[in-house]
Amino acid sequence: MNTLELKQKIIEKLKSVDDADLLKEIMNLLQPVDPNEIKHLNANELEIVKDVDEDEDIKIISQEQLDKEDPEWITEI
Repeated sequence: MNTLELKQKIIEKLKSVDDADLLKEIMNLLQPVDPNEIKHLNANELEIVKDVDEDEDIKIISQEQLDKEDPEWITEI
């Protein structure tokens, strides 16, 4: 299926959607990502962030660092 066919199928599916929340989520997916945009977290996301902040055993690293350490870790096994 080529790009044009995919677009047409998506448009046809969207024509039958009446759920405003679903349509808003689809719009969010289609918006370009702005790295400077302020993200608003829901209650569950805030709770997760709070738990991570309080848990000293959780180490958050960058993707670049993970890419470097992952092969090293695999060879240690």
